[in-house]
Amino acid sequence: MQNHEELLEDIREDTVVNVIPEKVFSLEHTLFDLPKFGELLQNVTVPVGREAVLQCVVDNLQTYKIAWLRVDTQTILTIQNHVITKNHRMSITHAEKRAWILRIRDVKESDKGWYMCQINTDPMKSQVGYLDVVVPPDILDYPTSTDMVIREGSNVTLKCAATGSPTPTITWRREGGELIPLPNGAEAIAYNGSFLTIAKVNRLNMGAYLCIASNGIPPTVSKRVMLIVHFPPMIWIQNQLVGAALAQNISLECQSEAYPKSINYWMKNDTIIVPGERFVPETFESGYKITMRLTIYDVDISDFGAYRCVAKNSLGDTDGAIKLYHIPQTTTITTMAPTVSINTVPVFNVKYNKEQRYSSNSNSNSNNPYNYNNSPQNSNSKSQRNKGKSLDQAPSTLNNVYMGATSSLWNSQDHHSPGTSRGRDHHQHQQQQQQHQQHQQQQHLVPDHGATYRSDGKNTPLKHDAKSLTDEMDRMQDLKSSAAVHIHNILHSLIIVVYLGAWQA
Repeated sequence: MQNHEELLEDIREDTVVNVIPEKVFSLEHTLFDLPKFGELLQNVTVPVGREAVLQCVVDNLQTYKIAWLRVDTQTILTIQNHVITKNHRMSITHAEKRAWILRIRDVKESDKGWYMCQINTDPMKSQVGYLDVVVPPDILDYPTSTDMVIREGSNVTLKCAATGSPTPTITWRREGGELIPLPNGAEAIAYNGSFLTIAKVNRLNMGAYLCIASNGIPPTVSKRVMLIVHFPPMIWIQNQLVGAALAQNISLECQSEAYPKSINYWMKNDTIIVPGERFVPETFESGYKITMRLTIYDVDISDFGAYRCVAKNSLGDTDGAIKLYHIPQTTTITTMAPTVSINTVPVFNVKYNKEQRYSSNSNSNSNNPYNYNNSPQNSNSKSQRNKGKSLDQAPSTLNNVYMGATSSLWNSQDHHSPGTSRGRDHHQHQQQQQQHQQHQQQQHLVPDHGATYRSDGKNTPLKHDAKSLTDEMDRMQDLKSSAAVHIHNILHSLIIVVYLGAWQA
């Protein structure tokens, strides 16, 4: 068996003649194993202006070397710890003996692309990663629209252009939140697109429009575009006729719309009204709308007439007319109308004059079971009282018998003979007498004092003047006479039935 020195000698000899024993080759291959990547190279996304960090991890590098390259340009950036590129924003660091870190400060959009970490083995080993540089949106001054002036009724297109990474989206909104007219005729709060077209612009479309660009990378940016619509003046008048009394303060108003802003003034009789102590013109502006007000203090007779409010701008002029007329002052005199109490409940009066009473008594049956009003003394005394009354005391010239639901039955018994033709004749004769009685009472204007009587003891006063009172009395008298006849007929029939019943009994 060979000793150790002899074995080493044999190895040297074999090496010289390029004959390497199998055992020695296996040992050297283990000692000099090739390097490998410890981790995958990660893709990196970074906003513009920030720092990008790319890290390459290699195990068992041994004496091999690491290099960073830009793939798209095939540019060597670093080798080991040395920066090859002249870009001063790049640097290389070695950490933990296995990580090689490429740093890019103040990243620009041009730094976006593929980067390679390479080991100079044979064959070469490498891996790549992508650096994505995102850029917040930015609105370009050109071709984005600036403030635009357009005539009412024309078509207009607003434009907005923006850059950024990813590509930004464009949204249009109105600054005040008003609706935006869309190309299809509809309206919406917002519209997406670089071009906003408005057909037949009107004054309601005038205002500030916002072009908003966003791509998910803060901050979102916007630009304000003013749309100015020109149109000639227009005037609206709410009250074209205004009345005022002398010495009163009065105001006249007109509503005007115009753009460019109009010159506004008042005229009377083709003369411009100059502001003074009694005439004070005022204007109140709200965008393109103007309220014109003329206040006249202590109105005089000469102030009445036609006034004109006038509005003018570079596109035209217009005016509106208001007429101020005189309202006469009146004196009000309050008078009290006479009042009188009128009974609203029907009361039926059967009135007898002297001849009627005697005729009634003479026709009465001597066998009257009720024996009512048969005394000639009563008739004579009432007749004497009638003779002593004047026309002024006409209500007492006739005897009034008030007939209610019960008393009418009893008061009628002494004037009828049941079961005979005399009762019917007497009834017809009495109707004629009552009509004659009514005629006399209307001729002498005799008031009916029985109207103050009511079965419930209540009176309801009503107000009448002299003429209506007379008409009311005539109407009530007619109603009383008609009702008296009707009630009298009913009572007559009842008396006959009662009397026949008593007779048969």
